[in-house]
Amino acid sequence: MTPVRGEFAFIEALAKQAARTPEALGLTDDGAVLWIDGGRKLVMAADMLQAGVHTMPNASPAQIASKALRTNLSDLAAMGAKPAFYLSTISWPGAPSDDDMQSLVQALAQDQERFGIALVGGDTICGQGPFTISITVLGWAEGPLLRRTGAQKEDDIWVSGTIGDGYLGLAVAQGRACGLSNARQEHVLSRYEYPEPRLTLGQALARIAHCGLDVSDGLIADAEHLAKAGQCALVLDPLRVPLSEAGRQWIKAQTDTHGARETLMGGGDDYELLFCAPRQDREKIIALSHSLDVSLTRIGKVIVGEGVHLHKGDGIRKVAGRSGFTHF
Repeated sequence: MTPVRGEFAFIEALAKQAARTPEALGLTDDGAVLWIDGGRKLVMAADMLQAGVHTMPNASPAQIASKALRTNLSDLAAMGAKPAFYLSTISWPGAPSDDDMQSLVQALAQDQERFGIALVGGDTICGQGPFTISITVLGWAEGPLLRRTGAQKEDDIWVSGTIGDGYLGLAVAQGRACGLSNARQEHVLSRYEYPEPRLTLGQALARIAHCGLDVSDGLIADAEHLAKAGQCALVLDPLRVPLSEAGRQWIKAQTDTHGARETLMGGGDDYELLFCAPRQDREKIIALSHSLDVSLTRIGKVIVGEGVHLHKGDGIRKVAGRSGFTHF
């Protein structure tokens, strides 16, 4: 038996067990799909968050629960689905206080109202480890799915919002101020703790883009996922990657600005949408950006080959190895 080393290799090994189940989509997408009579598709995704792993150890259960729901909703956005239901499984580190329970209930209620999703079940226990919550979301896709496969030669590569704020938010949470002003520290910390799932954008892109996913592991690592799924190469221009004011300020303060930019491209927790679309649809995408008031930036193109390449000077270089977050 071939040894399994690393998180992504482990997922690939599990994918072999799901190969005969079409609903699993080979475990290569952000969710699984059930095809319902009448052409409707029920998209399902699950994710687990634990204090000290996905958040700071002292993060409140309410904040962790909110982030867990939002990151799962980002998976629905990545497949072009509209939220409908979710289940929540919680492990408390011993008996929870009344205040912690009430705050968690309120946090989830607020996000349910905001994102149009309803709790339909779950489980709660008192465990031995840190606070842990696992959420399974279900959403409807009426039209085509947005999947990771499908990139085509000469496609444009686009990304929503700004990249690197999740990385900087974690740095601020860890007490590394990064030389940012107080206002910019608060901005990136909010982006890290309370990500914004691009739900409406994902649903619209399902009818335009050839492929897409959400940026959770880091822009470069997630671009690698698209390249592998599409059996192609993605060429990214680091100078085109959109940054917030905080990101630009942080880069200017670094000695190696090129390396700093790539660091932000390798950080995770941005939960923006990365997608490939035909060149002839540029005007549609620009119009979509205006109508949804979401910035969409063209950052590269698809070519024949494999892996992720970065523009550097007059040429391009292939990214060696993985550049992004992995659990092991």
